[in-house]
Amino acid sequence: MSENREQIAFTAEADAATDCYKIIWFFAGLGLTIIGVILGYIYQQEPPASRFLDKSHEFIVVYTDAYKAKLRSIQVMYSVVGLLISVSLIILYIAVIFSFAFRI
Repeated sequence: MSENREQIAFTAEADAATDCYKIIWFFAGLGLTIIGVILGYIYQQEPPASRFLDKSHEFIVVYTDAYKAKLRSIQVMYSVVGLLISVSLIILYIAVIFSFAFRI
């Protein structure tokens, strides 16, 4: 039974990686900074119900848990990358402003 659970979880994680809108979460981190990361952690998209036709309750529970966990990790990862780029650009901008301000 554990092999079956592992296979269900593997399938759910693969589906979550395919279903996730990575570019949206990247721009959420880039534009919304820390709020985008928080939204990436909080927001949980439900898997499509069509994947549960004629499936057991155990399948639905295992699949949904694995799907949401993988989706959350992808969302947070891409929003953190956007946040880091945003922070880097701000630091670069401040460094350029200071270099022009204190030019002798």
